[in-house]
Amino acid sequence: MELGEELNQIYSAISSRSADIDEKIARLQRAKGGIDSEQSQSLQEIRRIVQPVLGQSWTGSRAETFDEARQEAFRTMSDIVHQDYDDCSQSIESKIMMLQAERMALSLAGSLAHEASELLDIGEDAFGQLNDKINDLKRRLF
Repeated sequence: MELGEELNQIYSAISSRSADIDEKIARLQRAKGGIDSEQSQSLQEIRRIVQPVLGQSWTGSRAETFDEARQEAFRTMSDIVHQDYDDCSQSIESKIMMLQAERMALSLAGSLAHEASELLDIGEDAFGQLNDKINDLKRRLF
């Protein structure tokens, strides 16, 4: 295969992977935004679970059972809103950071490909250097 064709394949692979990573990051950011919005709304809503305060006007075993059930529902929802949402949000943020690191590696590969292209333009004198750059890019990408 001709070196120019190999460089074109490398550019195409870099472009394709970069677009794929950008799409994944965008989807994850939308998902994280939705989770953050849901968490904010849920924080406002869970306060309603323990409303109204029963106080002295409602007594007896049924009142105690009802109030205990309300408190348990409040604790459960509070745990979900504070822990589960945060865990999910942090997991998504971690994946976004991983993809951004991958995108930076592709950017480096793009720079190497550009250097290889410049060497190709120089011609036969730089053939050895060009071959080394292309082999380096192949190791990184394929």
